[in-house]
Amino acid sequence: MNTIDINPIPYLTWTWLKINKDSVSYDFTLSENNGTEVQIPEGTVVSNGKSVATELAEPQFSIGVQAANLIAGCVKSGKIYTFENKAEDKPLIIRISADTNNATHQIFHIKAGASAKIIIVYEGGIEENSLLSGVLTKVYAEADSNVHITKVQLCKSGVNQIDDTAVICGERAKVKLTQIELGGSHIDAGFHATLDGYQSSFYSDTAYICQGTQYIDMNQVIVHKGKKTVCDMKTHGTAKDEANKIYRGTIDLIKGCNGSIGNEIETTLLLSPKAVVKAAPIILCGEEDISAEHGSTIGKLSNDMLFYMNSRGIDQKTAEDLLTRAKITAAASAIEDECIRNEIEEWLEK
Repeated sequence: MNTIDINPIPYLTWTWLKINKDSVSYDFTLSENNGTEVQIPEGTVVSNGKSVATELAEPQFSIGVQAANLIAGCVKSGKIYTFENKAEDKPLIIRISADTNNATHQIFHIKAGASAKIIIVYEGGIEENSLLSGVLTKVYAEADSNVHITKVQLCKSGVNQIDDTAVICGERAKVKLTQIELGGSHIDAGFHATLDGYQSSFYSDTAYICQGTQYIDMNQVIVHKGKKTVCDMKTHGTAKDEANKIYRGTIDLIKGCNGSIGNEIETTLLLSPKAVVKAAPIILCGEEDISAEHGSTIGKLSNDMLFYMNSRGIDQKTAEDLLTRAKITAAASAIEDECIRNEIEEWLEK
């Protein structure tokens, strides 16, 4: 059993807030499970390995070095997906079933001028016992590449998951991440994106429902290094019952990233007095010639919104359900596969 600190905040805040990190105790004896490709677009090269040849710098993980090394150490082969052409209409779809304690190490290498659409679905598991799924995803986006990666987590309630996405962007590379967190028990989910190249950009849209006794810990970090880089981070969700949700969102504008723009917004609909929600939106400025905004909102259904709903024959419970679903379906609308969108709708119906 390993007891480690995970999802460390890049710069410490007051310890009494208990938001600087998440501490977990797991048995990191994991079996390699890189998932099953159910759809591979033409021109996508699939191979084994844990590293690629590229001039880009190595991407960083938001979960911390210790957690990343423990997961990587359980993986012998790893999977590499190389994209050299413009993406087809059909995305690459990978399904990872958490039916045992497993570790995943996957690399998406998008060559210069190429594009890629990637969807990863986490599913399976059991209701009673606690299983651990550790996922490391690296994204190398070379110059003028265009990437949309989607992660949908639909695991059963007996699954604990550590899921991290590490991104490095070359010149004018554009990366979009859509992330939907619905199932599981104790979830550590995050990403770290480095905008290294001139005019590179990163856009994220995260949606979640945290309910029952779920614990969701999010750590999202964007580092602006190149000039005129852009990031836009959106995180929206609902906390109810006796759930716990922690959000850390950091935009780090390094000296030399002249003309860069960073935006960050996080909102939580709080539907229970027993639910615990904490948020730490952070902007670090080492450069004067930048534009950056951030904000975090935690609140219940407003009286004005409730009155509007009531006047149309919608009671409070139904209104809360509608708004909860709306946060998920808004993010899911960007998923480029109808069957997976339908799976999310079916999960919400249950």
